[in-house]
Amino acid sequence: MTAPAPALPPAARRGLLARLRRGGLAYLFVLPTVLLLAWYAYYPAYIALTRAFTDWDGLNTPNFTGLENFRQAVTDPAMGQASLNSALWVGLGLGLAVIPPLLVAELIFHLRGPRRQYAYRTLFIVPIVIPSLVLLLVWGSFYRSDGLINQLLGTLHLGGLQREWLSDPHTALLSLIFLGFPYIDAFNLLLLYAGLQNIPGEVIEAARLDGATGWRRIWTIDLPLLGPQLRLIGLLAIIGNVQYFISPLVLTGGGPGNATTVPALLMYQTAVKFGQYGYAMSIAVMLLIVVVVLTLLSQRLGRLSQGARL
Repeated sequence: MTAPAPALPPAARRGLLARLRRGGLAYLFVLPTVLLLAWYAYYPAYIALTRAFTDWDGLNTPNFTGLENFRQAVTDPAMGQASLNSALWVGLGLGLAVIPPLLVAELIFHLRGPRRQYAYRTLFIVPIVIPSLVLLLVWGSFYRSDGLINQLLGTLHLGGLQREWLSDPHTALLSLIFLGFPYIDAFNLLLLYAGLQNIPGEVIEAARLDGATGWRRIWTIDLPLLGPQLRLIGLLAIIGNVQYFISPLVLTGGGPGNATTVPALLMYQTAVKFGQYGYAMSIAVMLLIVVVVLTLLSQRLGRLSQGARL
């Protein structure tokens, strides 16, 4: 016969109860955040996943239609054009998210004196306080026929290059993608600058003694050691550009034709303009799948590249 387990001494029981009470109070404080997150984030996601298989107008009882919404999305010419536009946007947007901030971070990092670095870093970060809508409206005025870009081209005697930038199907999408010169995202800049600061001084000095300066140092030293920051920026850029639709919505409405339509904008217009919430949610589910696949693929490529360097 086994002996009964020894009872906890009174002091240990009191300590356990005290820890439970402290933990319970912490959970009580976290509970409102969890409830709000569940209601405003997880519940809408659940609705989107379940209503994507229905014919629903947002008000009446949804009718289950199986995979009909997804079949419609796959065969819709507008969705096909939007997917091509999004692929181009993601590819070019990835380059804009990485290359300009990296170059500026390198330039700031190589300035002599912390005060100069701080001053220039601040100059590039200050524009973050400007609302993005203001930026879009300002660039919309630049792209007008009498806007700044055409005026500059006329001053340089390049009138043959003047365009109705947002009304021409050949230039509208690229105009939106390259909106926001000089393309210095403050978060990406700070992340890369912090990564450069974390490179040990011994590594930099050894590279200098070996003759690795300028572009050679950036390619052989900085880029490999900035791998985690570059992968994070790339991942966020892919996710953000797949889901982005604000500038087409504000400046072009997806036109001319479907030249600037992207899947996220098509989803918005399908729901808001035409009341086809079931079809819109099927597009949202497809975007979710694309984001997950691209995220896993980018992480896989990042691990492979890291393993190859090691």
